[in-house]
Amino acid sequence: MTRKTGTPAGKPMEHDPLFPPCPHELPELSELLEKREDPKTYSALIETICGATDDSQPVEQYDGTLGVTRAFVNRHQRPVGQLQWNDDLDTKYDDPGNVKGARWCSGTLICEDLFLTAGHCFDQDVNGWRVPRDDDTGAAITPEEIALNMHVNFNYQVDPSGNLRAEERFPVVELVEYRLGGLDYAIVRLGGRPGRRFGITRISADDAEVGDMLCIIGHPAGQPKRIEAGPCTDLHGNRIGYDDIDTLGGNSGSGILRSPDGRIVGVHTNGGCNADRTGHNHGVRISSIINASPTIQEILERGCRPRIWPKLKFRDDVPGKIKFRDDRNTVKVLDDGPLPKSKFRDDRPSLKFSDDGTLKQLEDVKRPGLEKPPLTDRGGFGGRLPGLRGGAGRQRPFAMATPHHSEAWRTVGGTAEAEAYEAALAELEQQMAEAVEAVEQMQAQYEALAAEYEELFGQGG
Repeated sequence: MTRKTGTPAGKPMEHDPLFPPCPHELPELSELLEKREDPKTYSALIETICGATDDSQPVEQYDGTLGVTRAFVNRHQRPVGQLQWNDDLDTKYDDPGNVKGARWCSGTLICEDLFLTAGHCFDQDVNGWRVPRDDDTGAAITPEEIALNMHVNFNYQVDPSGNLRAEERFPVVELVEYRLGGLDYAIVRLGGRPGRRFGITRISADDAEVGDMLCIIGHPAGQPKRIEAGPCTDLHGNRIGYDDIDTLGGNSGSGILRSPDGRIVGVHTNGGCNADRTGHNHGVRISSIINASPTIQEILERGCRPRIWPKLKFRDDVPGKIKFRDDRNTVKVLDDGPLPKSKFRDDRPSLKFSDDGTLKQLEDVKRPGLEKPPLTDRGGFGGRLPGLRGGAGRQRPFAMATPHHSEAWRTVGGTAEAEAYEAALAELEQQMAEAVEAVEQMQAQYEALAAEYEELFGQGG
């Protein structure tokens, strides 16, 4: 996917008391973090909480008292990961800054290799932190380069007995979107497709409403994964707010999940809560992100499936020398023969070609219409795959369009061979259609069963 960026690097934050505390502000940070779940350690790192106490709990020790069920947390905690700076910065840069190995932000897998988080996690020099400097210019490295110097930890949490589990790391390989529309969100691509192991969290197509129960799962203060929950109390502008969900530095980027459906309705970004409950923490609401993000729009439209394009390659060296090759979005046709009335037509979006004389040329036609074939949102694994039968917009493979060959093909005795190819393509086409329908049925069955389970057993913990 093409890299997209928005707000220029280094845009100052309005305020962000939830960003990880900097070492010079808390000199004992490294020592404290080694103690992990020691209550005194955790309370020492609190910056902004809602009310007098921090109510968050480790995900695997959650007791079901915060407003969402234990089943809900068990089902949705695995796709949550932690951004962390790599520990090799001093070998790559003359001036590596002070971020080496720092546990940074939280985020959520939204596809097998796509991770949604906060945009300010890739800003330059925020809140006393200093990112590496470019060796040639001495300037802070760009957000794109910042991302490539990070990885995401999954399974960084304690088990029900309080023992720290072995975390699993996946490298950031691309900053896909960053602060588009001036919004504090980002999407990065991870190597290794961690979603195959840890699952994904689905995105809501609409905002939460005031009063909806929300849940935030993340890594406050760089700690092992914790959960907090509370109602939505504010919606205005691009923001979604909550005054009873405790968050700390390191929670930035956490997906804001709505209960009971578990869909992402925002990305947590900022603090604002205080002891007397006159303020609120908040994030970016999902409707604003959808409007700005081509990636999120595509996921909602067609799910996380990679596009399946028929990779058709055809060459005919019989007298007439018709050569044809279709490289996904690029059509190339070369007809060197003197055969009259060579005709070719592609009824896919916008391309039409006809030659009634002798054609000698190589035509390179970009077909922008193929970038996004007509699709509909059928939820989850819904949508249409190019080349499937049935329903409006489900077009046949290019080789089977009508008319689908030049007249020259008909004159060289290739009809039987063409029909054999078409029969094979038709069979594969039917198998693809049946496979998509089967996956859609399984997805519907899964959601129905999960909802029934939640209703029967969820409230009992």
